[in-house]
Amino acid sequence: MYPWLHLGSFALSMYSLMFLCAFIVGGIVTYLEAKRLNRATEAILRVALGALAGGLIGAKLSMLVFLGPATFIKDLPYLWYSGQAWTGAFFGGYAGVLIVKRFNSITYSTGDIFALALPLAQAIGRLGNLLGGDPFGLPSNLPWAITQYGVRRQPSALYELVLDMILFIVILRLRDKLPRSGDLFKLYVVSYCSLRFLVDFTRADPHVLWGLTLVQVLYAPTIIFFGYQLWASFRQIRQAKTLTGVRTDEAA
Repeated sequence: MYPWLHLGSFALSMYSLMFLCAFIVGGIVTYLEAKRLNRATEAILRVALGALAGGLIGAKLSMLVFLGPATFIKDLPYLWYSGQAWTGAFFGGYAGVLIVKRFNSITYSTGDIFALALPLAQAIGRLGNLLGGDPFGLPSNLPWAITQYGVRRQPSALYELVLDMILFIVILRLRDKLPRSGDLFKLYVVSYCSLRFLVDFTRADPHVLWGLTLVQVLYAPTIIFFGYQLWASFRQIRQAKTLTGVRTDEAA
């Protein structure tokens, strides 16, 4: 673990540095995707700012749930530079996008613009977690276990970092290959939530329901909701192709 970068007498949190890098890289990739899709407009900028604002608010406020009110209030002076949850950022960012689109009468799908940037930014963020010694994995004697405050544990952050990079590559290869606009984002959501659901079995987070962590409880319905939408999209396209084929045969 290397939680601090020392530059002379100045010490910089590696977690904060990686978090900043994640925002910068994510913003650049999002802009390039918007430009590639001919959506680099003022409307999309407003959507992106809504996602950013909602994500930041959600990341911070969700710590109230994950830490508990007492710990949240005690750590409040330090939360400006540390303490944020991706789960809160995701739901907050998604809500921010919906609010901005509603007030600006944007009816078309915008999620695909962000789909490529998200797993890459998450991977960078998890590198910050890994360097900072968070989150805590379950105690382990595996050869690749890491030492966190004197205890050998599962490298949960490393698992997610690798899976995020794999998901980034998958999203990159599937751009423009899915049936409808918005399907790429749905694929990202289903894939990431499923990967994180599995990774949480290696984390030492408290179980809240049926042996599952709070994140797993929140992600289970999310997987079902977006998974159904993705399946419905593929089904509608398949039905449309079948109907087109039938009409072609009848015309012949």
